[in-house]
Amino acid sequence: MPQNWRGPLPWLAMALIANVAAIGGTTYVLSQGVVDREELNALALVAVAGAAAMFVLAWKIVDFAVMRGVKRLASEVRAIAHGGNRTDLDVDRYPLLAPLPESVNQIIAKLVQARAELSEGLQQATGKAEENANRLAAILNDLHEGVVVCNLRHQIVLYNSVAMDMLAAVGPVGLGRSIFETVTREAVVHMLEVLTHRPDMGARGTPFLASASDGSTLLQARMSVIRGGDGEASGYVITMVDAGPQVAALSRRDALLREVAEGLESPLIRLRIAANNPTIVEREAANIETAIKRVTDGYQRALSGWWPMADQHSADLFAFVAQRFEGENVKVTVTGLPVWLHADSHSLALTVESLIRQISERFNLAEIDLAATEDDGGCWVEIGWAGATAAKPALESWLAKTLPSLGGMKVRDVLDHHAGSEIAQEHRSGRSWLRLPMRKGVEQHYQSKTILPTRPEFYDMSLLDAARDIGEKGRQPLRNLTFIVFDTETTGLAPSQGDQIVQIGAVRIVNGRILSGESFNRIVNPGRSIPVESIKFHGITDDMVKDKPPLGVVLPQFKAFAADSVLVAHNAAFDLKFLRMREREFGVTFDNPVLDTMMLSNYLDGAEVGHSLDAICDRLGISITDRHTALGDAIVTAAVLLNQIDALESRGITTLEQVVKELDLNMVLHERQRAF
Repeated sequence: MPQNWRGPLPWLAMALIANVAAIGGTTYVLSQGVVDREELNALALVAVAGAAAMFVLAWKIVDFAVMRGVKRLASEVRAIAHGGNRTDLDVDRYPLLAPLPESVNQIIAKLVQARAELSEGLQQATGKAEENANRLAAILNDLHEGVVVCNLRHQIVLYNSVAMDMLAAVGPVGLGRSIFETVTREAVVHMLEVLTHRPDMGARGTPFLASASDGSTLLQARMSVIRGGDGEASGYVITMVDAGPQVAALSRRDALLREVAEGLESPLIRLRIAANNPTIVEREAANIETAIKRVTDGYQRALSGWWPMADQHSADLFAFVAQRFEGENVKVTVTGLPVWLHADSHSLALTVESLIRQISERFNLAEIDLAATEDDGGCWVEIGWAGATAAKPALESWLAKTLPSLGGMKVRDVLDHHAGSEIAQEHRSGRSWLRLPMRKGVEQHYQSKTILPTRPEFYDMSLLDAARDIGEKGRQPLRNLTFIVFDTETTGLAPSQGDQIVQIGAVRIVNGRILSGESFNRIVNPGRSIPVESIKFHGITDDMVKDKPPLGVVLPQFKAFAADSVLVAHNAAFDLKFLRMREREFGVTFDNPVLDTMMLSNYLDGAEVGHSLDAICDRLGISITDRHTALGDAIVTAAVLLNQIDALESRGITTLEQVVKELDLNMVLHERQRAF
């Protein structure tokens, strides 16, 4: 334990040692014949004893008069500092410590004043908080909707009386209790995941359907995410109304309309056949049929308008559906390009899940595909499986399946509320597809508000080197190869001048199918600031990358994802330069065969037309979502590649070796044209 040299004890000890040393020196001098030895020893002992006695006496005086006073003073100061009722020290008790007690009293006076001001401020703040809380409680209790506020652990932190009355019959509603004691878990968790992943949707609240945990009540709800100053989600707010009476009334009206339509259909047919004047009867029957259809269509539009719809990204919806089959005997694979749908994500996800389960059970399937498509006429959710089996014989029973989580609604009801239950079946490329009609998203999402310039084009024939000698893989049909289509976002366009990767996105193509559910998407910490000029392209900021892994972690992960597949990118020379310049540093090698969709476009469409990704998609009619994100651009590039493979096959080019040979020749011609 280190000695404290600021107290009196060490200095008294040093004085004693000095005194003893002086006595010893004097004794030595006197021993040189001044006095005899016995007298000298006696004199020395008396001197040492006197010095020791003086030391003990001095220490006792210091300890009693000073040290004990300091300790007592310290204890009183601690008592006052920790909230005692004392407001000053008794200066007369510490005469030997002056002016320390007076200085301490001044500090204590400031402390007491600060405490008083703090207490007054807290009282005022508490009063205002209570006043605001009372106002908020009055407002919440005056609302017709139930309001529940929860933290991210799904514990209730605030609720109004309407919510308590609405859910009281289901279970207890109280502060700190789980919302899942009264509301079904899957609806709340699903909507929170969607809003967390799509923060632009969470600010204004997104509608969804849920039900009470016991299934007794159907709730029309809306969720908003609560975010802190740093933008991170800290909780959520749910407003809800009991939708049961409305749904029941609408269902009764729907059943009545069906009954009217079905009841009149047969008489109309008989009327056409049996009447004496077929022309007049035919005309009147057609008028009746048109009127009934107009009423039915109008009712369906009104019903769909009431349903809680919002724009949903098909990738989010399908990820939720596929997740519900994890660990089961049915594998759900998400394929194709993402599409924005206008739907109630929860009820639609449960409907798609129900159809997948019934289809897999009916045809004894272990794998089912899930995709979304669109054209100028509308969009569809598609459920696909291998083979050409007919779904129509079982379709009515599938549509009549009850969905317990939605208060007993049927699959047909949910589809009617979206865009109708006129389901079609198609057979494409050896697969059957059940097509569910949907509405397109009505808003623009993740599109650049300004037209941004594209990257400079890099035509690099060395990209084809790895593809020239790949043995059996080069002779396989293109559609049998596995492709990894990837894209990068960077801090700039000059890797040799210090620019770095900030995001890598990739998607897998297997047997001619884009497996959008098997994707790679990583944000990378570049180890340097991201210029504003680059942020306006990809939207990735310094705050977004500060807690992300560096490229040394992400690059080996991407290599493992790519394995020995054929790498594909648009303007691939640019992206590969960023990858290959760090290979040796991180111990990875990208020696995969490489195809460039920009070079393929130049070969297929000629040098006269544009070969940017936007220009190619415009020619092919491919809709672009999530432009200028690595994964979004990779998925779009994958769709471009599949179209280009179709075009190559139409020219008799079916293998990778043939593609490389044609591109070699085309690039030579391209370089000669550029030289002239």
